[in-house]
Amino acid sequence: MEVSLSFLILLLAVLCKFSDCLEHDLTIDVGAGIEECLYQNVKKPTNLEIEYQVIDGGDLDVDFSIITPTGQKIVHDLRKTENVHKVGVKIPGAYRFCIDNTFSRFTNKVVFFEILTDDDDDEEDDNDWQLEKDEVEEYIDMTIDDLKKLVSTVKTNLEKSSQLQNILRVYEARDRNIQENNFHRVNFMSGVQLFIMISVGLTQVLMIRNLFTEQHPKNTKVST
Repeated sequence: MEVSLSFLILLLAVLCKFSDCLEHDLTIDVGAGIEECLYQNVKKPTNLEIEYQVIDGGDLDVDFSIITPTGQKIVHDLRKTENVHKVGVKIPGAYRFCIDNTFSRFTNKVVFFEILTDDDDDEEDDNDWQLEKDEVEEYIDMTIDDLKKLVSTVKTNLEKSSQLQNILRVYEARDRNIQENNFHRVNFMSGVQLFIMISVGLTQVLMIRNLFTEQHPKNTKVST
């Protein structure tokens, strides 16, 4: 059976709408001495996977915490560069995800943050669809439920691929920022050392010239 791409996209959107899909990723610039908090409203019990990475600024570390709608702090990281948390959400409401940079007084931090649902009980994750010639007749008679399962599997695999690409892109950005910071530091220290060497050289030249310069006494007139 031949299914058009537009139909698959429409069905995928419908599935996402009825299954309360949740996936957000963004990059945040947290100022020095500031704590930034993000809020996510969860309507029903589910599993959340939260990942953050510091990609630029200072020693690449922040404090991170997750706070429930009742005010309970269920996750608290201190001075971490990156981490991944899987949290089982049982209480509906607005969950708070805080990135704390208050311990840094002079340096901003650029943080990549991603949150998505994690359905560990999805049986389709462990099964690969293999289309055989003798199964063509069975696919012709497939129902809407079978088609939903197929599109759901495709959607899950696409989400995992997108997540992996985002993570690789963040690692690349962090490594590039580290290299650029090291490049500026090397250039600055090279300039300082060059200035010191020139200053020392000029000082030595002047001191040696003074050693070989003859000092003539001033003529004094004696009055008679």
